[in-house]
Amino acid sequence: MNGVINFLKPPGMSSGGAVAFIKRLLGEKTGHAGTLDPGACGVLPILVGKATRISAYLMGGKKEYIAGITFGVSTDTGDSYGVVTARSSEPAPLPEEVEEALSRFTGVVTQLTPAYSAAKQDGVKRYQLARRGVELPEKPREIEIYETEYLGAESAYVHRFRVVCGKGTYIRTLCEDIGRALNRPAYMSFLARTRCAGLSIEDAWTADELEQGVPAEALMPLEGFLSHLPRADADADKRRLLVNGAPVEYAGKLMEMGRIYAGGELLGLGRAGGGMMKISTLLVDE
Repeated sequence: MNGVINFLKPPGMSSGGAVAFIKRLLGEKTGHAGTLDPGACGVLPILVGKATRISAYLMGGKKEYIAGITFGVSTDTGDSYGVVTARSSEPAPLPEEVEEALSRFTGVVTQLTPAYSAAKQDGVKRYQLARRGVELPEKPREIEIYETEYLGAESAYVHRFRVVCGKGTYIRTLCEDIGRALNRPAYMSFLARTRCAGLSIEDAWTADELEQGVPAEALMPLEGFLSHLPRADADADKRRLLVNGAPVEYAGKLMEMGRIYAGGELLGLGRAGGGMMKISTLLVDE
């Protein structure tokens, strides 16, 4: 059983918990592409079987989020689950001020990786070190934000916005940076991932739906997630050789990494060139 499930992760469930949930239902090896904070909800691609081998190809694309930002308070985690670290008596920012500040954060932006994050420091997840009281060095890195859209105010201090961004973007950090731009503490009070790896929240499967039995249509084939890669084809009678890791003759163009087919069936990822093709990542059962 190999494929990808568009799972609607509920708030309160960790990404690891979502993987364990699907593994319990299917009894298959599972993983995920793109960690979501436990308090966030939304699209979490769950990889089943040999789909766990293609996580890198799902994590690099654009992601879309709807976020809530609350002004006047900051926390040590940057979200509503942390300890309050600052309060401000400044008046609430006007909607047009929030919209203008948000618009500054497009293009290539430098972010500081939060202490409470799954990013690793010396081989250990930063949030594990932070919970032990270890003082962590600042870790700046460049990320890309493609679109921002101000969605309005829920109250004087609470506003919502939409953002389309690349891999490695922390929305909690973005909320804190917007607060700094307006000279006010701020934290992320809501987060929903609405698009990821070409999947949308409108088509996601809930835990309750899957608990009743995982339908065949919930498990999407791998091919649709790899269509951007080049393709090399072999005859059907070469299937066994390719699946067993042997090189076979190939007369096509050079392909550093792409999809390898035999008889129209996607077998895996690999290299082709110099008169030969060979699979390096097998995606079918032998």
